[in-house]
Amino acid sequence: MNNSILIPLIKRLSARELTKFKEYLASPIYNKREKIRTLYHQISLCAPNYKPAKLNKRRIFDKIFAGDDYDELKINNLASDLLSLLYDFLAYWQYQKNKALQKQLLVKELLQRDIHDHIDRNARNYYKTQANSSIRNFEYFHSEYEMHDKMDQYALAKGIRAYDPHLQQKSDALDLYYIGNKLRIAVDMTSRNFVSNAGYICHQLPDILKAFEENSLKIKTHPALSIYYKTLQMLEASHHEDKDNESEFHFKELKKQLSENLNLFPVEELRVLYLYLQNYCIYKINSGQSTYYQEILDLYKFLLEKKIIFKNGYLPQSAYKNIVTVGIRLKDFDWTEKMIYQHQENLLPKERENVVAYNLAAVYYAKKDYKNALQQLHNVEFTDNSFHLGAKIIQLKSYYETDEYEAFIALIEAFRKYVRRNKDLAKYRKEANLNFLKMASQIFSLQNKRSIYKPEIYTKKRETIKQNLQSLSVVANKEWLLEIFGRL
Repeated sequence: MNNSILIPLIKRLSARELTKFKEYLASPIYNKREKIRTLYHQISLCAPNYKPAKLNKRRIFDKIFAGDDYDELKINNLASDLLSLLYDFLAYWQYQKNKALQKQLLVKELLQRDIHDHIDRNARNYYKTQANSSIRNFEYFHSEYEMHDKMDQYALAKGIRAYDPHLQQKSDALDLYYIGNKLRIAVDMTSRNFVSNAGYICHQLPDILKAFEENSLKIKTHPALSIYYKTLQMLEASHHEDKDNESEFHFKELKKQLSENLNLFPVEELRVLYLYLQNYCIYKINSGQSTYYQEILDLYKFLLEKKIIFKNGYLPQSAYKNIVTVGIRLKDFDWTEKMIYQHQENLLPKERENVVAYNLAAVYYAKKDYKNALQQLHNVEFTDNSFHLGAKIIQLKSYYETDEYEAFIALIEAFRKYVRRNKDLAKYRKEANLNFLKMASQIFSLQNKRSIYKPEIYTKKRETIKQNLQSLSVVANKEWLLEIFGRL
């Protein structure tokens, strides 16, 4: 079972979803096979760690097919069937959360069966559901189009030949859906073109922009559509040097409009929209405008407060780390350290200890409190490559700053072996980290032997290190290497 794609998917389910999936499998409507229920039960006994030893196929086979000779095909087929049921459950789970879709499909089924007596009642329930929801994004207009289409069919089925509003309403809703979704796609394409020069082309975009500027269908009265239009304006202006003031204006307007209309979007869509704002700040920072560090930290504070940045109820470790990094850049150590402790309970329990230790170490190192930085990382085992590498670099830099010769040399060797043997590290990252270790070792060695070298020998060795640093195009933590080299 260890190599199955089933287990990683099960691991991603919440406790509530696992319980509901068990109930789903117990229902004869969806599953009549006891062996599938037994397989899931055996897998669930391995939660939450799902250790390979417990997921041994032979062991599980014996529990399900007691007394039978081991047949790998049988257990594989059973696991495949369980996976198919899990796919069905996830689709069902999504359906259960979409009340408007449920009403749409019900009305469609009633129409196909010519059962007209129940349509008006369920249509009223649909419109009530829509009215009670604050969501007014592109998906809302698509849902409206679908329902008006069915109600128009209903009017025809009743023999109504006079004016029926649903025909006009479905046309208008389809136009708004098309314009809203087209703007959303245009924003995504523009963003990706800037990042990777992908060459995406958003066809009919000029017509969409013209419709927006002319306010056809009173488009500007729909804030969700206006927000995507403003996002597109910001992105397009941001990559033109002569439009710097214009892009900043759009950035501030977008930030204001979004904060005033959070209820119009599902949280997943809000995260994407705020990511455009964050990426704009990063672009400005990379262009030398360091004032945008404060802008991006303010965005993070807002996203934390509103819990927009959370996923499935938890704060992602990558976002947690990014917030700490920005706080350190601004030297706002008190707020950053407070944030680490305040939001540690919002991290996934299995990640919490390591993530908190790493980020506290990063803050202490930035404060030049090297003793506490090392203490945080003592006896902590990082399973994530990114955190492992980052932690070792903090340790190495701390040993350098405290002139711990033996500890520095020992870590250099252990770190080098880890990088070389790690099959999960990309070639680029291996090269960058190995070059970092090479240069850190050379600088540290010269620093410690400075007193025993004659001035001309020392100068020659220093020049060699300088040339080596300049010749390396791929090296991790080059900024720090240049800093300590400058002290030589």
